[in-house]
Amino acid sequence: MDALVWVVFVVLFIGAALLVKVAAALLVVLIVLALLLGLTLRVLRRTRTTRGARPPRAARGPRTARTPRRRDPR
Repeated sequence: MDALVWVVFVVLFIGAALLVKVAAALLVVLIVLALLLGLTLRVLRRTRTTRGARPPRAARGPRTARTPRRRDPR
């Protein structure tokens, strides 16, 4: 009976150690994927702004009173 307890203890201990290793590996994979996603989004944002750059808006003159828009009579 004593030997059976030790066998169960060793199996559980090894299983827990393997689970910790798997969890650490998954954490590393998730961190790498997050970094790659951030880099990809940054590159896409840069290429979108440089490739399809719109000309700057025309500069506004001095601020003047605007004519209010007429509402549609319904």
